[in-house]
Amino acid sequence: MLRVELHSAILEEAMGSRLLEGKREPCELAVSDFDDCEFKLMVMPHEENVMTLHVHVPCFDTLSANGAYDVINEVYAGMSTPPDAGFQVAFRVNVDEVANPNETLAKLISVKRNLIGAPLVKAFESLMAGTAKSLPFLKLPWRKTEDVFISSGPDPANPLNYDRITVVFSVDFPEESDRAYARIFLQQLQECQRKVNNAPFVQFSEPNMAPMEIRDKVAPNPSIVGFVSFTIFASHVKTPEKLAKTVDMLVSFRNYLHFHIKAAKTNLHMRMRRKVDTWKQVLNRAFLTTGPKEMKTASGRTFTRN
Repeated sequence: MLRVELHSAILEEAMGSRLLEGKREPCELAVSDFDDCEFKLMVMPHEENVMTLHVHVPCFDTLSANGAYDVINEVYAGMSTPPDAGFQVAFRVNVDEVANPNETLAKLISVKRNLIGAPLVKAFESLMAGTAKSLPFLKLPWRKTEDVFISSGPDPANPLNYDRITVVFSVDFPEESDRAYARIFLQQLQECQRKVNNAPFVQFSEPNMAPMEIRDKVAPNPSIVGFVSFTIFASHVKTPEKLAKTVDMLVSFRNYLHFHIKAAKTNLHMRMRRKVDTWKQVLNRAFLTTGPKEMKTASGRTFTRN
């Protein structure tokens, strides 16, 4: 299966042409993502060397209280600027004064990942520090009908040892066909995880039976597809590289699911069209005989059948 990139290729091209290729011209570019995130890139006519990226994230209020501002102050130090109406944050860059254009471009195109991933990074760092027990239960209203839950949990054999972080996605789609595909995909994801060594534990739960980690905090919602849980242990985030990769995978999971549902439907439609084309070829080759037909008996006599 393909891995979906975390950033927008449109933004990468627009900002990369200015940071890396020396392009200088006015620009107003609006981009929307699958998860209702919105971006607006502005380059004013009188300041063609200055670009401003405005960002809207649906659950920013929750993110801002759980590490998003720490990311802004640490990763985007000196870039923050007041955003336009309808956006929560904005970053202003003078492309003529950037010391490392490639690094700056990587930061800007990863802004959604860094903001949404902030609570995950905070939880995983707490897990590594042995303070996961003090983490509060967190609910992120990621989409209009979907939430993400982050919860720390103890070892069943040692209830005092909080050795895991569980990330639960509630999954829903408006189209009935997408809901059916999503249900099958998530069930198969649970089965495939068992065949991969050292992979995080994955569990699909029915919509009326939420996972144990959130069952007492979430009301049953039979209208959604269901819940999918990822249980992360310290071994999955023990190095900065592993932690970053785990966060990348979790942040991109919902778009990854959406992409593969659409790809599966496309593949099915292509197979149906090929089958129809095959049947049409068979029909085109078929013909009916008309008129009398001469036939022979077992003794060798001939006769004509009308």
